[in-house]
Amino acid sequence: MNILVISSNLIGDSILSTGVIKYFIEKNPNSKLTIVVGPSAAQVYKNFPNLNNIIIVNKQKFELHWLKIWKRCLFFKWDVIIDFRSSLISFFLLRKRSYIFKHSYDDHQIHQLSNFFSLQNTAYPFIFNNEIEEKIAKNKLLSGNKYIVVAPGGNWSPKIWPIENFNKLIRVLSDSNKSISIILVGSKNEKIRFKKDLIKNIDERKIIDLMGENITQTYSFIKRSNLFVGNDSGLMHLAAASNISTIGLFGPTNDIIYAPFGDNCYTIRTKETYVDFNNTKMDINKSYMQSIRIEDVLNLIKEKNLI
Repeated sequence: MNILVISSNLIGDSILSTGVIKYFIEKNPNSKLTIVVGPSAAQVYKNFPNLNNIIIVNKQKFELHWLKIWKRCLFFKWDVIIDFRSSLISFFLLRKRSYIFKHSYDDHQIHQLSNFFSLQNTAYPFIFNNEIEEKIAKNKLLSGNKYIVVAPGGNWSPKIWPIENFNKLIRVLSDSNKSISIILVGSKNEKIRFKKDLIKNIDERKIIDLMGENITQTYSFIKRSNLFVGNDSGLMHLAAASNISTIGLFGPTNDIIYAPFGDNCYTIRTKETYVDFNNTKMDINKSYMQSIRIEDVLNLIKEKNLI
């Protein structure tokens, strides 16, 4: 069975869809999986079972990238096409069955996906690691220590909590317990932008720097950690998928759809609602997360006994 998946180009949305893909693989264990995805999100799928091919999509003017995708997929007969991007491409390919997922704005993305595909069980995201990734993380992390993952970045400046707040939070948490170490996660660009201010006045021996590391290697560290704190981002969804305690910080993005999902997940949002921000003309180079206090995060950690 040949399955074609047209994935989101965003890391977070791609992670949220992995539970559905896992369901189809388990239902069709002899299937061959082809995934169409953008370059950043492609790493989400690199260890998936039954993976036959990843087609990398680089956006082009006038939507010409869709023509290239069509040419790459044209000469195959697909048993199933799963389109998470609500495109029309499946109508122009040979297929037995297609699923074209369309987003709504009134329910969490995981519930939307589970309902759309009529799954009996919730489609919890799932990331696969390889043996090398597992070995690296296992050898690096000490069993007696506690690890707090911090993700200071995001793909949009208005939703990024001020770096000085992350810095103070790290200092308070690392000073509270000698066994606590901090794992920094994010992109290479975020490392350049944020790391210096992020670790200011912090003992670097307590820092594990994974900024710039790939998604699946990062996941192998996160799932062995105790707590994640970060902005609404793909890395927040990665943490939620690992089932560790996850705190997502929200302001001008929609926590109804994109809150971290799971029993161990918590959302702290600004005093302003998502609707408030929708009615505000925002400066895309400015953070709008200032109304979340450091004490808000610390109080939640204490109240829920998260570390």
